[in-house]
Amino acid sequence: MIKMNRQSLVAVGLLGFISLTSEVKAMPLFATQTGMDCKACHIQHIERLNKFGRKFLASGMTISQKFTDANSSGSDINPSVMFKSIYEKTDNKPSESGVVKDTTVTNDGILSVPRTAALYVGGRVTNNVGALVNLSYKSQNDHSVSGKMVYAQEIQDGYMGLAAYSTADFGPFSGMEIYNSGLYKPFRTFDIRRLSNALQATEIGTGAATGLQAYFDKDGALADGDHLFATVGMYAQGQDNVQMELTSNLIPFARLAYEYPVGEYNLILGGFIMSGGETVDATSSLSIERKTYGMDFMVEGYIGDKSATLTMSKVFKNEVTYTGIGAGTSKDLDNLDNEAFSIGGEVNLTPEFGMKLSYLTFNDVYDYADGGKGRLKHINVKDLDNAITVGMDYSFKYYLPMKLTVEHSWAKPSRSDIEDYRDFLVSFNMLF
Repeated sequence: MIKMNRQSLVAVGLLGFISLTSEVKAMPLFATQTGMDCKACHIQHIERLNKFGRKFLASGMTISQKFTDANSSGSDINPSVMFKSIYEKTDNKPSESGVVKDTTVTNDGILSVPRTAALYVGGRVTNNVGALVNLSYKSQNDHSVSGKMVYAQEIQDGYMGLAAYSTADFGPFSGMEIYNSGLYKPFRTFDIRRLSNALQATEIGTGAATGLQAYFDKDGALADGDHLFATVGMYAQGQDNVQMELTSNLIPFARLAYEYPVGEYNLILGGFIMSGGETVDATSSLSIERKTYGMDFMVEGYIGDKSATLTMSKVFKNEVTYTGIGAGTSKDLDNLDNEAFSIGGEVNLTPEFGMKLSYLTFNDVYDYADGGKGRLKHINVKDLDNAITVGMDYSFKYYLPMKLTVEHSWAKPSRSDIEDYRDFLVSFNMLF
């Protein structure tokens, strides 16, 4: 993690690109398993899923070119490696106290090569079981291990199954979420996620989680051409018992989404809820209570001959309360009470090149004074009248699948005493 001026940044970028000219034969693990190009499963750009990609995920990652017999129990496990490098520069971004600090590392621009390096191992274990393990190095966070195992039973025109999972960063819906709304962190449009996506800005679709969820996924559920996805489960906000006892802090959740084709467009309307837990007195073990619900709407289709997507998300309520011993002692245990709305989309001008735009509003309704008990050194700097983010994605294959992304956000805080701020980001992904 190093600071770079513009000349150094360009030089490093050119050297990095030149260094990729040696041929590497390996392919991403699911492309190897299915025998298909990455675009068979991904809409516009990795990692967002298209209709077939959603089917593959709902199958428990068991679809394999090696096994055409549904009764075969053979395994097809493969590895992949992902490198993601990021250059990021912010201007006037306030701290929690409302002050713009000159010492903030992103003020001068920061280049992380890589920001994330991850080893993925997974695929088909048996004809009904798939699994995926992710070992991740992160330059700005703790290293992590995440994984999930899915049991999937094929039914007429669909699947039903059970997913067990534990993730360090991808949120409560990591076991089985197949849509590109941002409810599951990887399936989003922008890397500057907190200024472009309501489900990421409110911290619903991200963070540590360990859970179990059942799901139902079916074509032609109510009418010809439609599709229904439903899931229910329970999760704990963490991966161990260090901060809180997971078994006594389980939160129920549910998700429902319905797809219906209209002409050349596929319309998807969904909703979600997470509700449960309890508040306790200050001398009791740490406890969490959550009341969260919202909706999302997506459109997939074409404008002329250009593929396009549109996503809208509305968080009506997201209240997370920690009580008991240790509440509020770290950022991970801070109370939340917020709501947000976002709309964003992308149009592919060519199959490889896309332009994207988003609009977000954010309302932080948490009372930081909290009757004198809150963290008084904080003020409400999170409220945004709006944040506008523009960007472009360029996906290509130069021996390896790669994606270059450039994004710029302009944020307008609601408080008149907080200056407008900006965020500029360049990311480069490699998969093999």
